[in-house]
Amino acid sequence: METKEKNFEDSVEDFLISEAGGYIKGNHATYDKTRALDIPVMVSFIQATQPKLWQRFVNNYGDGAERQLYKVFQADVSRYGLIHVLRNGIKDRGIPIHFCYFAPSSNLNPDLTERYNANILTCTRQFAYSPDNHNTIDIVLSLNGIPLVALELKNQLTNQSIDKGMHQFMYNRDPRELIFNFNTRILACFAVDLYEVSMTTQLKGDKTRFLPFNQGSNGAGNIGDGGNPQNPDGYATAYLWEYVLQRDMLMSILQRYVSKQTIEHIVLIDGKKTTKSDTRIIFPRYHQLDVVEKLVSETQKNGSGHNYLLQHSAGSGKSNSIAWV
Repeated sequence: METKEKNFEDSVEDFLISEAGGYIKGNHATYDKTRALDIPVMVSFIQATQPKLWQRFVNNYGDGAERQLYKVFQADVSRYGLIHVLRNGIKDRGIPIHFCYFAPSSNLNPDLTERYNANILTCTRQFAYSPDNHNTIDIVLSLNGIPLVALELKNQLTNQSIDKGMHQFMYNRDPRELIFNFNTRILACFAVDLYEVSMTTQLKGDKTRFLPFNQGSNGAGNIGDGGNPQNPDGYATAYLWEYVLQRDMLMSILQRYVSKQTIEHIVLIDGKKTTKSDTRIIFPRYHQLDVVEKLVSETQKNGSGHNYLLQHSAGSGKSNSIAWV
């Protein structure tokens, strides 16, 4: 067990880049730190899935096609947010370009299935993201050249825990850097150790809010305390990379779950009531993802019209679970 735990990062990467994980190993060489994109990977995906549209794009812009692609991509991300652009693509001079394809609802259209399978998901270790410093992130997961998920992996055998990972995100990752801009690149940051997981969807320095991303002490769907149960087959936190971040599940989360929500609340300023807005990205926590996926599976097997009792603790996102169902 000791040897296995000392190779924590290797174990996470090994699964993700396996056939079961669905990722390929990322390459630092073509990543543009200033643009926070891997343009060659992005173009490779577009050429493979939309060759005629890309040829029209190149006919319009010639040698400046990649530069124009970035310009329009970034303009729409700045205006609408990355979530919108991933789901809807862009349009330039009447040419629609998609930056990913989600799984079709059936296999009746082989072209849609082929496009979905053509998505390039990469797992990159020690991700050097900044043009201004030499900081690295333990693992970054990207979709067609767009970095989407950051993981800081900590090992208790080296006297580190998720507290160290959260501290790094809060104090050593500048939210003003493009890769960390809200709804612009990275959509979820995970601090992970051998026993627990925490997550945030927005870096705000020392005001960053992390939420537990655990199964519960007795496992998903069972009453218990915080944390995770022991895993006889590996790490207690393996559900994160073996289930939540597995290629198909991450694509499903991007398609169906992740959302931008604006919440208004009343605050007192100098004794006067004032309405303030708080906009945040909602990424399903483990218990929410688990219950929705279980209900969908049950409905597929047994049909609609059945009753179920769902238990969420106070403040754990019941409304979002209901909405996703």
